[in-house]
Amino acid sequence: MAESGGRLRRLGPRAPRQHLTLAGSAAGAVALAVLVAGGFDPLEKPEADVAPLAAGEAVDLGPFTVTVDRMRVVDELPGISEGDDDTRVLALVATVTATGTTTQYGAMLSESVALEQLPGVAGDGDGPVPADDVYVMADGTRLDAVQPGLEYEVALVWEQDARADVPSDARLVLVGRTLRESSIDRSMEWLDPLPVVAGVLEVTAPAEEES
Repeated sequence: MAESGGRLRRLGPRAPRQHLTLAGSAAGAVALAVLVAGGFDPLEKPEADVAPLAAGEAVDLGPFTVTVDRMRVVDELPGISEGDDDTRVLALVATVTATGTTTQYGAMLSESVALEQLPGVAGDGDGPVPADDVYVMADGTRLDAVQPGLEYEVALVWEQDARADVPSDARLVLVGRTLRESSIDRSMEWLDPLPVVAGVLEVTAPAEEES
């Protein structure tokens, strides 16, 4: 997915992804996945407990602290390009740090930021779609591990069919987890994913940047 030089071409086929539930929606696949991982039967998140999204404000998600900056079409990002005429990539630029003293997987970070479905953004269900991948802004390389004590400026990306219009804004959902003992092997793990922050962010198209 990331070719030599760290340039993103096309995200290509991806495995089915778990969709996240918002307040008032059915638990469904999330309940099954979390039950398998840690024996937790998730309750619906009360809408009052989901804080509004604000650019520039740090959000504690448990394993990560995430500060959302901006969202734009990916060919505006250093080291990353759109690649072809069939697809475009929407990218959320954010600053991320891992909490605690343990290295966290980039895959968990991508699952912690979801985009409510937009025309042209493929999804497996009706819920918000987690990011396809996470890339380091400085060089365009995929972020596979988030090391404690380091701050990363990253791009969380979603593929969109180029036949769909570039959205003027997008609704994002940030998902938190709780560090607790797993009921399977009694190890301490980040479990119980639930939305903690949600809101609309403007999407900037390249033409708007150039004008």
